[in-house]
Amino acid sequence: MRFLRFYKSNIAEGRGILIFSILVAIIVRLIFYFSTENIPLPVSDGYLWQLLTPLFEDPLISLTGSCILVAGMALLVGHINTAHVLIRRRTMLPPAIITLLFSCHPAFMQMSPNYVAVLCMLFVINILFTAYNASEKAVGAFRVAFVLSLGSLFAPVMLVYIPLSWVTLAIMRCLNFKSFFAAILGALIIYFPAFSFYIFSDQLDLFLKPFLSVLDLYTLPLLQFDLISWGGLAFFLILLSLTLGNNYINSYKDKVKIRAYLSSLSFITITAILLFLFLNINPEVNLYIAIGVGSLLLSHFFALVERKGGAILFYIFILLLLLICSLSFYEIS
Repeated sequence: MRFLRFYKSNIAEGRGILIFSILVAIIVRLIFYFSTENIPLPVSDGYLWQLLTPLFEDPLISLTGSCILVAGMALLVGHINTAHVLIRRRTMLPPAIITLLFSCHPAFMQMSPNYVAVLCMLFVINILFTAYNASEKAVGAFRVAFVLSLGSLFAPVMLVYIPLSWVTLAIMRCLNFKSFFAAILGALIIYFPAFSFYIFSDQLDLFLKPFLSVLDLYTLPLLQFDLISWGGLAFFLILLSLTLGNNYINSYKDKVKIRAYLSSLSFITITAILLFLFLNINPEVNLYIAIGVGSLLLSHFFALVERKGGAILFYIFILLLLLICSLSFYEIS
């Protein structure tokens, strides 16, 4: 019981885990900066990312950009949890866990369009939660499609999430014919000006390039995984399975609204994992989204631990993250 009380007071309800995650993130990023050279920037066909790429050719600026966006994501998941009472206990785990997850591999150290995609998806989740059973259903649908379309200017695969968002809108009791057409309007407001710019500047091929990349389906992303990637994926899937099972078993403890929130998070996370495994269009974006959204599910699970086994699992989770981080750095050194 003393072990469980320590976990609840210092991890589930304490601030120590957030301080620990921030220190880990700082140390790992400093090690990355001083131990690696000439790491190529992530490539994306996104219109805005192609314009911004030269800004992040300096490793220090790229590292700083990734730090700022990770901090932004941590603040946003903290806001989502507080504003919508996702976790029925005061906790700092949402910002702590997302910070740790995005500090466990060298690939996360650089600024990339993937971070912008995760930030947009978290904004979408906040909009979805706010729109739960709202009277003005079209407003939420419009905002969701608008933000996803905006994110697709950095990572084109975000467009795939617009039709998928209709499922989450239905879970949020916010889908009807008006909201369906509002979502289409939200996408058009972003893409009509972009299309007009490229057509009038005689650069239609550049406008079509992200859409033509859909044809690059020559191999499945999962066939390119190395041993560390498979290990990390298996670890994440086991944790996710335990989390989903726990949510199902203990769903009666949450309000109907919270159950809908968790169902939406589960749908987005599972869909992002499937897209990461089987869709060869910016697969890293889908991985980032799965980790970012999945961090909320993991936070909900670990914050409400009532048994010693759950607390032990959290410490195993931290140790495995640190192990994956060490092995990853050893591999590139």
